Amino acid sequence: MKCSSGKQTNRSGLTLLEVMIALAILGPSLAAIGELIRIGADAADRAAELTTAQFLCDSKLAEIKSGVLPADSVGPIPFEIFETEEPWEYMVLVDSVDDQGLLLVEVTVSQLREDGRPPAMVTLTTWMIDPTMDSEADALESEAAAEDAAADSGGTNG
Repeated sequence: MKCSSGKQTNRSGLTLLEVMIALAILGPSLAAIGELIRIGADAADRAAELTTAQFLCDSKLAEIKSGVLPADSVGPIPFEIFETEEPWEYMVLVDSVDDQGLLLVEVTVSQLREDGRPPAMVTLTTWMIDPTMDSEADALESEAAAEDAAADSGGTNG
């Protein structure tokens, strides 16, 4: 029989205590990483929703500036089915800035949600010339040009 001299022999394995400590560290670490992934996915979804709202708002503002839609206060109006995959609505506020025909146009696009989360919402504001004032100015200019032409033709005949 051999007597133990107090020296421990080198073992190549892990003790049960070391394994339990490693698992105690690994478990919460994996839970924290999973939570970070969930937060990142939620932030990516929110960014995609805000980007969609920005594009839709810019599109409606361009339609108003180009004259496709009238420069009148309306809304909220849902977007057409072919314009968006999800339900969105827009609202237009138009206010006269001065007597010279300058309009303040504000377009707000918001997402219609049923799941209780806060909706994505974007508001764009611009100034534009009142299209009715512009057409009145064109009418006055063409009227003045017609009067000048009539005066010129009347003066050359006599």
